[in-house]
Amino acid sequence: MANAVSVVQKACAACKHQRRRCDANCELAKYFPAEKADDFEDVYHLYGMQNTLKILKSVEEEERDKTIESLIMEAKMRLEYPVHGHFSVARKLSIEIDKAEKELEFVRRQIQLFRGSDNRAGPSTCREGQPGQP
Repeated sequence: MANAVSVVQKACAACKHQRRRCDANCELAKYFPAEKADDFEDVYHLYGMQNTLKILKSVEEEERDKTIESLIMEAKMRLEYPVHGHFSVARKLSIEIDKAEKELEFVRRQIQLFRGSDNRAGPSTCREGQPGQP
């Protein structure tokens, strides 16, 4: 056993929070390495450990990375906007989109109006480059 190398695995953020040893079977180690302790704390305060694990187990394996990203984003939004969370951001963006669409419609109508007035004026009576014209 002189050749045996002991590999020390750094505890993931979840195990560090619970003050327990992180083993190879840790379900959250992949998603919350030690460097993402702040993200784990945010998710933990919003969902708790058991709910986070339930949510992860309720989705397919290939969807779990996206699920964790979503949980982290929702937790961060909830910290920044404690009352309405991400809904307030979505609502604000929706209002901005509505304003931009109305402005775009107004500009399109103005363009159509100006194009229509150019056509009604008929051909110009004074053309440059014609003989006898300065």
